[in-house]
Amino acid sequence: MIRALSNLIGRSERAALRALVLILPLMILVNVAGRALKAPIFWLDELAVLTMVWLAMLGLSVTLQTREAVAVTLLTDAVPETACKMLRCTADLVVLGFAVALLVLCYLWFDPLSLWRHGFDFDAFAAQSFNFIYQEPTSTLGVAKFWFWLILPLVAFTSSIHALANLLDSLRAPLPAPGSGPAAATGSGE
Repeated sequence: MIRALSNLIGRSERAALRALVLILPLMILVNVAGRALKAPIFWLDELAVLTMVWLAMLGLSVTLQTREAVAVTLLTDAVPETACKMLRCTADLVVLGFAVALLVLCYLWFDPLSLWRHGFDFDAFAAQSFNFIYQEPTSTLGVAKFWFWLILPLVAFTSSIHALANLLDSLRAPLPAPGSGPAAATGSGE
């Protein structure tokens, strides 16, 4: 069930990545043309930077889902399969812990319950909490930055799902039968 949810989220993230990868160069090309014509579109620069941030965050989540992150496997290649499984489970648990911690921090940062208690009045929320997340506008777009920052809790949530699915897969992975490990395959196990 969790793996199916992770796969569905991963497909959605990859579709969003494809769209952003197509949009980003177009924004940059339009801005380059505007600058060449002495009519730069300043807000397009900021939007391109924010788009790159979204690309990086979604890419992080997809990388976690597919387990394609760069890894140093010196230790896992040198230990028996049982220890390798334990190391993989430990790594999955650390990733899950990080993703859940990020989710909790995003919840504390956005503080949706306090915002709700203040009737979604950004001024009252900021006055009571000294948290100005909902009031800070972007430099050139004039849009509240929190709309762009919503990628953080979204990726924290999706990364948590992916990490949990990976941990469950690692725990369910069968151990190799005795005598069928790497040493047995090379003939040096005797």
